[in-house]
Amino acid sequence: MVVLQVLEKGVMGQLPGKPSALVVVSDNNLAKQLTESLHIQGYKIVRAPLARDCYSAWSSPERFSLCVIDQHLEDQPGHVLAKYLADNKAKNVVLFGNLSDAELRLGLYRAGVSLLLREPEGTAEIIAAIEAMATPVQHSSSPKPAAVLPFPTNASGKIPWQVKALQRELIAPDGQIVALTRNEVKVCLALADAPTEPTNREALTLSLYGRFDPSANRALDAVIKRLRQKIVAKVSAVDPITTHYGEGHRFTAPIIAVNQ
Repeated sequence: MVVLQVLEKGVMGQLPGKPSALVVVSDNNLAKQLTESLHIQGYKIVRAPLARDCYSAWSSPERFSLCVIDQHLEDQPGHVLAKYLADNKAKNVVLFGNLSDAELRLGLYRAGVSLLLREPEGTAEIIAAIEAMATPVQHSSSPKPAAVLPFPTNASGKIPWQVKALQRELIAPDGQIVALTRNEVKVCLALADAPTEPTNREALTLSLYGRFDPSANRALDAVIKRLRQKIVAKVSAVDPITTHYGEGHRFTAPIIAVNQ
C-alpha cells in the first residue's frame, strides 16, 4: 500500500504560488523535524517514508520545487531515488547521509542532483544548506576585487557599530539593537577583529563548525545572509557587509567589540 502524506491543509495545487517540497525520509522523528522547518520556510510538504511510494504515486517529479531525500531509506538507498528524480526533471534534488563514495557523488552530480550533504550535523545544517542553495552566488566578471561600497554618512557616522557578545546584540550607531544568534555573534566579532581587511573565510568557518568543507561553507553563507537581512530590516540602511570572493567578508562601517 502506498503511504504518502500531504502535510498541508487542503489538496496539492489549491495554494497557487506556494512551492512544494517532497521529503523522502523513513525515520519519523527526522521527517517531522524537516517538515516543520521547511513549512516555516513557506513550503507545502509531501512526505514519503519509502522510495517505492514515490515511484508508484508520482509520475511528474517536476511539480516539486525541492526534493529532500535520506540516503538511508528502509527499502532502497536514497541515491537511487535521487537519480531517478533528477533524470525526470525534478528541481533542487538534495540527498543527505553517508555518501563517502566519491565516484557515486560524481555520478549523482552529473545526473543533475543539486546538493549532496555528507553526514550533516542534524536538521539545522540541512536547512541552512538548502537556504544557501536557493541564493545564487554572484561572481565578478573581472579579476579585480569589487570596490567597497561606503556606508552612508550621517550625523552618527563617526560612532562605531558595537558587538556585545554576552548580550548577543549588535548596536547600530543610532542606538538601534539587532538581536543576534550565537553564530551571528561569532561572525560580527570576526569582522570587528579585522575592520580594514576581509576576514579569513576558512578560519571563520572552522570557528563556527569545526571544519572547512562545502556544507560548512554553505552554512556560513546562510548565517551571513540572515545577518545582512536583520541589519537592513532593523536599521533601514545599505547592507554594510561586503563579500570579497576568494578572501572573505568585511564590515564597511566602523565596528568594535564591547566586553560587557
